Amino acid sequence: MADSPRQSLTGNNVIHPPGTFQLIRGDETDLHGQRVVILDPIPSNDPNEPLNWSTTRKTANFAIVLATTAIIFTAISIQAVFWQQMVVDLQVSYTHLNQCMSVNYVGLSTGCVVFIPLAKKYGRRPVYIASTALMLATSFWTANLQSLTELYITNLLQGFAGATNESIAEITIADLFFVHHRGSMNGLYMVMIMIGSFLAPMAAGTQATRQGWRSSYRTMGIFNGILLALFLLFFEETKYIPVITGRASTSPSEDDDLSATPKSDTKPEYSKDSKARITLENSNQQHELDPTIPRNPWQKRLALITATPEPIWPYYWRPFYVLATFPTVLFAALQYAAGVVWLTVTANVLSLVFPLPPYQFTPEQIGFMSLGPFVGNVLGGIYGGVLGDWLIVYFSRRNRGLYEPEMRLYILHLPALAMAGGLIVFGTAISRGMHWIYPSIGGALFGFGLGSISDSALTLVIDSYREITGDAFTGIAFLRNAVSIGIPFAIIPWMQRAGLQNMFLACGFLSLGMTLLILPMVFWGKAARRVTAARYDRLVKQQGRLHAA
Repeated sequence: MADSPRQSLTGNNVIHPPGTFQLIRGDETDLHGQRVVILDPIPSNDPNEPLNWSTTRKTANFAIVLATTAIIFTAISIQAVFWQQMVVDLQVSYTHLNQCMSVNYVGLSTGCVVFIPLAKKYGRRPVYIASTALMLATSFWTANLQSLTELYITNLLQGFAGATNESIAEITIADLFFVHHRGSMNGLYMVMIMIGSFLAPMAAGTQATRQGWRSSYRTMGIFNGILLALFLLFFEETKYIPVITGRASTSPSEDDDLSATPKSDTKPEYSKDSKARITLENSNQQHELDPTIPRNPWQKRLALITATPEPIWPYYWRPFYVLATFPTVLFAALQYAAGVVWLTVTANVLSLVFPLPPYQFTPEQIGFMSLGPFVGNVLGGIYGGVLGDWLIVYFSRRNRGLYEPEMRLYILHLPALAMAGGLIVFGTAISRGMHWIYPSIGGALFGFGLGSISDSALTLVIDSYREITGDAFTGIAFLRNAVSIGIPFAIIPWMQRAGLQNMFLACGFLSLGMTLLILPMVFWGKAARRVTAARYDRLVKQQGRLHAA
């Protein structure tokens, strides 16, 4: 049975919308004088629940996910670095290569819709394995292709396989980590995206300059082979199916009102997720696990299929329903989609302009132009993730201990300005033929904004609607990639008609206009969550009935 909707209840019997909960309770402190942080979501007493895994076990699992994220975004990003060589080798035009990029986005936008329902029904592990195996096959195919038709097919298949990561990684974060850790984990995820998008093209460009572009795809195929072995041998399933014990339940029924009943004189009970208990986290006290529940053997941890009996078809329409009817999800999708659009524009301009005078860069030098955005994104991940996780505790203390997901947006004014300003600096410097350091600085500012805003927006969705994370991120990934399909077709005509400087001025102001949506989300995001609470409740109960079917 799925957990009940995440509505929290305080001692004054006020029911909060999904996402709002008591992160800091009163004046309770640990032995070091620090206020106690309440774990959310509240884990069960089952040692097999991923939330209860040891830090080492979580780290090992999530490290494989992070590694495959870097490889997938490497596959998506490196081809533009090779265009200078591919035009000659394959006897194709830059227009053809732009079309291949659009075909890649078609695969990305449809792959998540196909694969994520499978991950929800049959488990995360088989989808990760299938995706990595397909990436392995297409890497070696690309390294040996001889025709434009094959290039179209491999781009479609790579996009199709890579699409799973954009949603399933977020589901894995929700499976493994508590609210006050998710910003940092999303920050690491965004850093891996940028390693694949910016750092890997540097290495690929260097290798292509010395050994040809095909050698880079062979190298990527080898890494995919290693990752496939890691998934098969070490990655544990994070889909949790609750155990049913014979003990009497202290949870209220679905029709009962949630209530807060004291469990003892020293530890007041906190009712949430229909579990009548409170869980505190500090260095000396953890919630107790049930020693009578046996730990899963390795064959179950590494099972290829972890299926539940629900029909799969509702998972195909729910992402679009969630995207269209939950303002928080739509907000995150728009922020993420806009960032990827600007990322596509900058990557294409690098590949189209820098081989020409006055720069006349080789593929190696074009790859190294990604260093600025990468450094900026790492700093953005720290700012939006690590600093964001620390600040939500601070803001919650000032809010009588209550955490609101929109608190993650309070610090995004600086990244919003950096993203817009970075795009303008990037385009203006290139249009005037300025030294390469200036567009690199612009790229770093853009990367800082992209990393911070994407991290915070995606974590906002997980914190607000954890029980429908898979549906939400499938919709987000679909919109993000669907919007990008037409961008490669528009770049060359836009450059020719408006010029680089005017094009990036427009991009900068459009970016600023999009990020200004942060303001209404800060002011009215909680109201939106309150309005959608009943809708969220119905979806979660429906999901619970499906699992119990």
